[in-house]
Amino acid sequence: MELKPNYIEFQNEIEQRGIEHLIHFTPAINLLSIFEQDKLLSRALLEQFDIDQTDIFDYVEFTDEIRFDDKSYINLSIQHPNSFLFNRFRQKTAEESHILWCVLKIDKKYIYQKDTLFSITNAANSHNKRNVGVTGDIAKFRMLFANSLQIVTSYNSRTVSRNNLPTKYPTDEQAEVLVKNEILVSDILQVCFKDENDLAMGKAALSDYNTSNFVVDASLFINSRI
Repeated sequence: MELKPNYIEFQNEIEQRGIEHLIHFTPAINLLSIFEQDKLLSRALLEQFDIDQTDIFDYVEFTDEIRFDDKSYINLSIQHPNSFLFNRFRQKTAEESHILWCVLKIDKKYIYQKDTLFSITNAANSHNKRNVGVTGDIAKFRMLFANSLQIVTSYNSRTVSRNNLPTKYPTDEQAEVLVKNEILVSDILQVCFKDENDLAMGKAALSDYNTSNFVVDASLFINSRI
């Protein structure tokens, strides 16, 4: 893994904030292809290699841009899922019996991978891209944790304040870390399910693979960042 030239600054910031992991949620049906490839791949690489995965955006329509337009990046959150999106996806797929959800905890070292980018809110937000920028520098990473942020979308403007939010969480829950191309399965710390039933189904579906890091973590399936 090629690192940012000032990766030590990032490591210090991560340690001071107590950041433990990055987060990516996906339908568990996609785990098989992830483990077969031994990598979590960007949409660009999935298309290039003609790998079939369930695209969660097939199930939910949004009134605003919601997906970063560069397909070579994988969208991650810091510490906790983006509840705004995660809740919408789970609500819209509640009647789809073949879709259960899992949350991947991913090694925080991808924060200081050379090509990683940061966005203070959803990276697809056109106002944010135009006026704030989606970049990979330490200043932008620190901006994710600003005391107050003005988030402007095509339909409203809101002020987000930290208040008593623990230091490990970004100010806006929709803040994103964008990782280029791929994440190795060996860098997935845990595959988390909301309950024992989903865990059992997830393990059964991947019975040919090592599922020792498949766990129940119900805290990731609620809105609270504590």
